Amino acid sequence: MLAEARLPVIDRAAVQRLFGLERRQAISLLHRMGGFQAGRTFLISREQLIVQLDALATTGEYQQEAARRERVAAAIEGIQRRRQTEAVRILVSREVFDSRIQNLEPGVQLGPGKLEIESAGPEDLLRKLFGLAQAVANDYAGFEQAAGGGGRERIPA
Repeated sequence: MLAEARLPVIDRAAVQRLFGLERRQAISLLHRMGGFQAGRTFLISREQLIVQLDALATTGEYQQEAARRERVAAAIEGIQRRRQTEAVRILVSREVFDSRIQNLEPGVQLGPGKLEIESAGPEDLLRKLFGLAQAVANDYAGFEQAAGGGGRERIPA
């Protein structure tokens, strides 16, 4: 954007808009890059700002900071996803923990090569999936039989 601008100098307000900075941050940046004050306005030569930014972009410090910001953004995104997931509470009855394949909840159909679950919404679907998982954990032989497996298939090495 700076290369295309035909202005000889860039002021503090433009630096704020260009880099998404607060007023004080923009002034600090202008000072660090060799800007000057004309009256009450902070300015920097457009060419000087371009040279300073190009020099910064080639340093390892810039690359490290960019990588650090990416890691921080990824960590924040992961925390936000985890918090959303943790906020979902699925209410199940105590009987679910003792469930077996032959007494799956209504709306859960398991057959050879087929699983069908009818649900009234996302939480209901999760509750039924949890119940199915518990039934499989408690009755794997019954699961194999219902799913059409006559035993474990061997995968050639």
